[in-house]
Amino acid sequence: MSVSIGTPFKPTAKKVLLCGSGELGKEVVLELQRYGVEVIALDAYPDAPAMQVADRSHVVSMLDGPALRAVIESEKPDLVVPEVEAIATDVLADLEAS
Repeated sequence: MSVSIGTPFKPTAKKVLLCGSGELGKEVVLELQRYGVEVIALDAYPDAPAMQVADRSHVVSMLDGPALRAVIESEKPDLVVPEVEAIATDVLADLEAS
């Protein structure tokens, strides 16, 4: 049985923004892609493991609220998955409420 959530790079694609791109994040990216999810990786370090397999990536500090907001607003993900503890949670809460 094959399960598909979406088709990447199509207008109806489901997009996930993964905040934190370490080894665990890399495994998450690979599994999401198996289901047809378009994955954007975000980390403070270029070439973090999940960035190497994600569809796109951004390098910003997740503690930088305005930069985090800019990425979320430009990518328009269906889900934001924080995989790190050091993140501007006030920005996430504000965007979720709006």
